[in-house]
Amino acid sequence: MRKILLVLLFVLTAILGVYAQKKVSYGLKGGLNFSNHTGNFDNYRTGIYGGGFAEVKLNKRWAIQPEVVYYKNTGSGVFNYAHTLSESTTAAPMIKTTRKEHYISIPVMIKYYAAPKLYIEAGPELNYLAAATEQLEDHRYNVADQYNRTGLNLSLGAGYQLPCGFGINARYSVATHSREQTSTTYNNTGKVGLTYTINHK
Repeated sequence: MRKILLVLLFVLTAILGVYAQKKVSYGLKGGLNFSNHTGNFDNYRTGIYGGGFAEVKLNKRWAIQPEVVYYKNTGSGVFNYAHTLSESTTAAPMIKTTRKEHYISIPVMIKYYAAPKLYIEAGPELNYLAAATEQLEDHRYNVADQYNRTGLNLSLGAGYQLPCGFGINARYSVATHSREQTSTTYNNTGKVGLTYTINHK
């Protein structure tokens, strides 16, 4: 499944190049990010996201929108860190830890305008884990290198274009399963925010 989606990402990028002479709009986006780790860090947390996009209109109904977005995930849990503390499992205390992950995301969304201002969208989202830390009591550890840094999500969303180039957008991304991923890096995200199209007409 993951290989198929990566091929799809490549194909969509190629299509974008073919239609480079079509109407292209550029913009910025940002808002709140809600993350849910399906592993041990299983609490929903609120973060932020922000980035830019380019919308290539294929016709009145269809468009392709590649993006580059930064977002942050956080989660918390209580664990027995026996291996970290070099103690026996029975002697090691249960420690509350908070994990923070910083991602660079490259979504490629296919957009369908059900109405002139209302659209739905879907597509793959390639994520790169730029940094990750865990806070254990008074100590902070860099843990990014312990896990696979790349992942692939499937995203579905909707939006509405407001006057003067502004818009609202909501999107939910589900992580695809990978053998390289661990339960602590396998997460889903929801995003709600504003968009601004710079060359809006």
